[in-house]
Amino acid sequence: MAKTTTDSAEDIVDIKATEEMNEKTTKTAKKSIKVEPLEDSDEIEVVSLVSNVSYKDSKTLDMYEWHEVGHTEPMTFETLKNMWRNNKGYFKNLWLKPMDDRVINKFGLTKTFEKYEYLMDGSNYTKSNIEAICDAIKTTPNGLKFAICNKIKNLVINGELADIFVIRELEKRLDIDLIDFLK
Repeated sequence: MAKTTTDSAEDIVDIKATEEMNEKTTKTAKKSIKVEPLEDSDEIEVVSLVSNVSYKDSKTLDMYEWHEVGHTEPMTFETLKNMWRNNKGYFKNLWLKPMDDRVINKFGLTKTFEKYEYLMDGSNYTKSNIEAICDAIKTTPNGLKFAICNKIKNLVINGELADIFVIRELEKRLDIDLIDFLK
């Protein structure tokens, strides 16, 4: 037996009203996502991804120093722009990271810092993912390799990374000793 359906005028009106309401909600949501523009005077926290980094602003002669990984210093957006113009390596070599997505997007560093976050996420260090992890580590700047090796060592010490195959592969590829840290 064939099933037949009929659309009443009320059903069609209800569907159109729902579609219009959904469209308005979507437009409202898009408007609320709008990001505030950066002003030169805005202070941005900048975190060190490696130890012992310093920068002297050529315009203001202010000196900024990060002594250890994770140390933050506030910098104005204007200072960050000057730093970007004159010394892109601070960001491209992953020595420093501005803690504002607007700055990262403005400087075109989104993929760079996504790679960093990927490498620092302990859940990615699995047997099925070891090839991709090792290739990603291989292509990172030398200054960051030290931080990544420390992260891996801490993962092993804390018991978050316990797969012997993964540990042995990382030891072989990175030329570091990890098995001694296994509990």
